[in-house]
Amino acid sequence: MPPLPFADNFLAGSLLTILLPLGLLIALVIWYLMAVRRVPADTPVSSPSLPRDEVVDAAGPAVVSDVTLEADVTPIDNPVDEV
Repeated sequence: MPPLPFADNFLAGSLLTILLPLGLLIALVIWYLMAVRRVPADTPVSSPSLPRDEVVDAAGPAVVSDVTLEADVTPIDNPVDEV
């Protein structure tokens, strides 16, 4: 007995094979279009992960302490065993 009782012939199976993926594709396209409509109009196009300028200005200056630049670091001598 087939898993789907109404798909026991070749035509029904072939129609299901093409219609189920197409239905899923159409459902995903509709979901995507609805999700795009919900994006606010003031969302920046370039980078949605960066905060707006007002947020950055309200945070004030950054406090930087104990920063080491590469120019300030002396290289450590690591002898390499030559084979």
